[in-house]
Amino acid sequence: MNTQFLPVPEITWTMAITSSIGIAVLLGVSILLGILGKREWKSFDEYLVGKRDMGPLVTGCALSASYLSGWAFCGSTGISYSVGFSGMWFAGMWSLIGIIPCIWVASAKTRSFAVQLSATTVPELMGRRYESKMLQTVISFCMLFFLFIYSVGQLKAAGGVWYAVTGFPPVLCLFLGVFIAWIYMVLGGYVGTNWSMAFQGAFLGIVGAIFGIWALLSSGGFLEISSKLWEQDPKLLQLIRPDLPSVGPTEFFSSWAGFFAAPLIFFTMAIGFPHNLGRFLGMKKMNKKEFWLLILIVWFITGIPVMLASSTNGLITRTLFGPQLFNIEPWKADLAAPLLSYAVGGIPLQTLYVMGLFAATLSTLAGMVMIMSANVTRDIITLWRPQTTDKTLIRTSYFLIALFLFLPFYWTWKRPPELLSVFMGLAAMGLGAIFFFVTAMSFYWKRATKWGAFWTVIYGTVASLAGGYFVFTKKVLGMATMEFILLAGCFILFFVVSLITKPPSRELIDKLFAKK
Repeated sequence: MNTQFLPVPEITWTMAITSSIGIAVLLGVSILLGILGKREWKSFDEYLVGKRDMGPLVTGCALSASYLSGWAFCGSTGISYSVGFSGMWFAGMWSLIGIIPCIWVASAKTRSFAVQLSATTVPELMGRRYESKMLQTVISFCMLFFLFIYSVGQLKAAGGVWYAVTGFPPVLCLFLGVFIAWIYMVLGGYVGTNWSMAFQGAFLGIVGAIFGIWALLSSGGFLEISSKLWEQDPKLLQLIRPDLPSVGPTEFFSSWAGFFAAPLIFFTMAIGFPHNLGRFLGMKKMNKKEFWLLILIVWFITGIPVMLASSTNGLITRTLFGPQLFNIEPWKADLAAPLLSYAVGGIPLQTLYVMGLFAATLSTLAGMVMIMSANVTRDIITLWRPQTTDKTLIRTSYFLIALFLFLPFYWTWKRPPELLSVFMGLAAMGLGAIFFFVTAMSFYWKRATKWGAFWTVIYGTVASLAGGYFVFTKKVLGMATMEFILLAGCFILFFVVSLITKPPSRELIDKLFAKK
């Protein structure tokens, strides 16, 4: 067995200073875009969706940034570092399945339905699609729950990389990041946030491609990687790891159930993520040329080059450092990517990676927090107190954005999740299973009813909570098996309950589904 591993690099002042400067530049540009976006909204509705004129370039880059979270840019590397090729199959699904199905299935429909129904949030869109204020409120609370869990993972990724390159307390960088995000979200609203996310998406796409290709070439290619992994532990080359527990999160790597569950998770979550659908609410109506340009932009940022910078890099890190990272508390395997960037490219590449990761974490966090704030102001306050003034709603949004940034910041600071990818996987599974049906399928199936959607939301939320208990606490159920339970239950409830309950009004169906 190979024991000649690189020592974990020591932190230097040069490393800390260059990374800090890089992050300062990234955050500075984000603030500038937020200031520019302030000019683009005059009312609360425009604060939420702008003027619905975002083109393919901004929409594509912002959508990519929304999807490429701290999990994709950091956590996926940690999972393949931990378990080898089995983890690479799971982690690589976000790129192989990708966000492209979301564009095909949901982009034009989300925009069209939102315009016809004058909806500015996803819950409001669903409330009017199903003709139910009650359902709009329930969906809003459901999203708040899942998005809060998912947001914790973003900050853990940012904190881990800050620790790796500076040695400074992660709380300093986390606080700075959420404060900057609050500034450009408050100033720019949807437009400023989208522009900032677009800049961050374009930047992290370029960095991901450079990092992934550079690391692969530096390592000698897949044959050399495989040889070194075999020398260290032959199990790291297995697609299925029966030596790992068949219950708990490791079922994704230890059984065929996990093998087949992985693509289902990434397919449904790409289409069902509300922070992805939110990018289409302010999108312009696109012609075929613009639509294909949107797809090309998203594929370039989220496709194979960036995949190399996530799942493949975990294998390369394992060949260089061995299992040493498991001893570094509390970040452990989630330090794989930042340490590899320094090992293969020195301080310049590590600085670019740090900036790219902050772009990934802040962009996804901003997209989710914007939705969470709107869920309260638009989908609860305005829904039940329509006389509330725009001025009050905007000020309330400022406070809520700060609150929804602070809460995950505090949780991450005090008790970060042990392994980023599997922690965020639970929220991804719940969001994907619920909203793949409740949102995306409702764009195509006229017979979908509010009660079918309601019981799908209730079941998916309760089942996710129960699954978390039986998977993480009791460890009597595998996480992949939980995915099939979630999907099967949501499928049955959505379609069966819709078939046996009163359908939407003929007037609404004719309005939404009439051939143009």
